[in-house]
Amino acid sequence: MKEVWTSLVSIMGVFAFFQSILHVVLPPELLFAAAKLFHRLFRCFSTYCYFDITEMDGVNTNELYHAVQLYLSRSASIAASRLSLSRGLNSSAFTFGLASNDRLVDSFRGASATWEHAVSQRQPQAISWQPLPEEKRSFTLRIKKKDKPLLLPAYLDHIMETATEIRRRNQDRLLYTNSRGGSTAFPGFPWESVPFKHPSTFDTLAMDPATKELIMADLNDFTQGKAFYEKTGRAWKRGYLLYGPPGTGKSSMIAAMANYLGYDIYDLELTEVKTNSKLRKLLMKTTSKSIIVIEDIDCSVNLTNRSSKKPAPPCEPPSDLRPTGGTEDGGADDRTITLSGLLNFTDGLWSCCGSERIFVFTTNHIEKLDPALVRSGRMDMHVFMSYCSFQALKILMKNYLGWEDDEQSDELMRELAEVVDDAEITPADVSEILIKNQRRERREAAAELLEALKARVERRKERKRSLSEQVVEEEEEQEKRALESPKESTGQLMHSCNAKEDKGAEED
Repeated sequence: MKEVWTSLVSIMGVFAFFQSILHVVLPPELLFAAAKLFHRLFRCFSTYCYFDITEMDGVNTNELYHAVQLYLSRSASIAASRLSLSRGLNSSAFTFGLASNDRLVDSFRGASATWEHAVSQRQPQAISWQPLPEEKRSFTLRIKKKDKPLLLPAYLDHIMETATEIRRRNQDRLLYTNSRGGSTAFPGFPWESVPFKHPSTFDTLAMDPATKELIMADLNDFTQGKAFYEKTGRAWKRGYLLYGPPGTGKSSMIAAMANYLGYDIYDLELTEVKTNSKLRKLLMKTTSKSIIVIEDIDCSVNLTNRSSKKPAPPCEPPSDLRPTGGTEDGGADDRTITLSGLLNFTDGLWSCCGSERIFVFTTNHIEKLDPALVRSGRMDMHVFMSYCSFQALKILMKNYLGWEDDEQSDELMRELAEVVDDAEITPADVSEILIKNQRRERREAAAELLEALKARVERRKERKRSLSEQVVEEEEEQEKRALESPKESTGQLMHSCNAKEDKGAEED
């Protein structure tokens, strides 16, 4: 073994001696040309090709570098041996990255791609208007030459799309609202935003499980239907109409949809929008992968059914503060939102200025809405938010009391199942009862809920009896009047006949 190490040291010494001789005898230009020629010969006989993706493209940030960093974070936490850990601004998740000079193998369409992260110190800068980072970072992509047509540029496009999706899901979701003055942080931007922290999910949403599964499947088909919408020539959007009594969970449904898809929410307040053109501008300022919500649309502005015969409201006299020759957004007739403007907002040409957006309207009285507003194509899915059913009741008891499925087969649950439909109680009312009794033992709280439901059923029965008695009284009153009306008409007829006879006698 000692002889082997001695021979190795001798060979290295000879190599270093000849290298020093070459540096002394040959000029640096010739050495550089020889090294360049060697690299070219190596690349000609090599079966791989290499691509360098630097962090800085000149003085600008290379977007592809950060996209690759996010893309590799999915596999780096499993495959890599040494990782860098980071968390971005407004991000809710940690990002794993490759450490310096670490490698990772990825596959795409059956072809393998090797990534290497290189980090080196940057040379000291002279005077510069825009200082660069001290470290020079880059990714090196190595693929086989035969796989180049298969991977490029499809592989890079896949990396960009995946990184965008990861960045969107890691960031905190936002809840936007429109205001007259617009955003104070971004002048000219009509939306103001706050972090969206609503905890509602489809697991905690109190409604029929079959309906929830149907909605979730529809949302999945929508998010994965880009090719379908392009093939059919339709705008990539979807409309949901949530209707039902107050307190049935319409707002919680919207929050569950946003949390399920990872979308931002734009809560549009129509009373703050003065013209149709401003409504279009609001639409243009919304982003893709978002939910645009108009709650209680029947109460926001006058968008009732056009078939109803109602007199037009009187015109207001022109004010000194209102220009009579028109507005900055249009003519004199463009001072308020019209049904046509809202229809164009949801299903017109302006609705195509973005992609992958969901429109959600809520109302307590669907019969008040114009049929053109709720037709298919604008509101594709109508979801009736009903009173609390037994299935929804079990979800609420699990949320508030920790009631498990194996405990939901006793006599108490059977009694609840018998009265909950007749009580016609909303999930909000059930939640309020459970919140008041959540500190009690679970069965005591469930018994209190049962008593509340029974009391509600009795009140409904009493109300029905009183209404029935009132109807009976009204019917009896109508019959009495009908019986008295012939006597009155007969008396009036006899009185008129006697008057005619007296008048004839006087004439004779």
